[in-house]
Amino acid sequence: MRLLDGSQGRPGVASGYRWHSGFETLLGAAAFLLSAASAQAQNPPPAVTACSMSGFSIASDRAGAAVRAEPNPKAKILGRLAPAQKATKVDNEDVPPSDGLWRTQFEIVGFTDGWFQIDKSLHPYDDPDRRGVLGRRSTGGVKTYAGRGWLPINQVGGKYTYYHRSMPAGALYGEPDEKAARLPALNGRGDPIQGGNQPNVVLGCQGEWVKVQSYDGVVGWWKGLCGQPIADCWKD
Repeated sequence: MRLLDGSQGRPGVASGYRWHSGFETLLGAAAFLLSAASAQAQNPPPAVTACSMSGFSIASDRAGAAVRAEPNPKAKILGRLAPAQKATKVDNEDVPPSDGLWRTQFEIVGFTDGWFQIDKSLHPYDDPDRRGVLGRRSTGGVKTYAGRGWLPINQVGGKYTYYHRSMPAGALYGEPDEKAARLPALNGRGDPIQGGNQPNVVLGCQGEWVKVQSYDGVVGWWKGLCGQPIADCWKD
């Protein structure tokens, strides 16, 4: 006598096999989800510190700096930033950058664990406000990605923001606070730092404050980083 599955009218053994196989699949899926949740709990996404400043790309790759979807060197590449372009004599109509290179500038909106979160990138050659002077020049065939993404610290540079009165030149601060201890520091010419100078290394940011290393090795904070390729960023 053959046993039948009452709901399907099929042999009970075969039906039981299919039920057992489906149950194992559900158990496997549940185990996978639990494992993934456990891994995420043990390795939570890094916290992002909000920042408010600008910077520019110092990447040397002629293919353009890769902007990634996550602060991870293996994360998806969302796009690239046009590489630096050498200024020419024609640029005398619009004073060229002090280092002779037009670089892609961007807003810096966040920082985490050696990575800057950037947004609204723009190369001067693509800037409609400069096109009348610079013309429609080539950025090496690289179309600058203007969306939000991540760059590692070794590809981010900028200049100290200028202050008319509120922040004295010549030193960094030990903490991101104007009441913190001042740390005398030098620029690339061996003079005391001031607005418009470039730090040796940009290390991080917090709010309006940027953490840097000066050319004489002092690590500290300055209020504001400027990504303008030629003009300086001024504040009272």
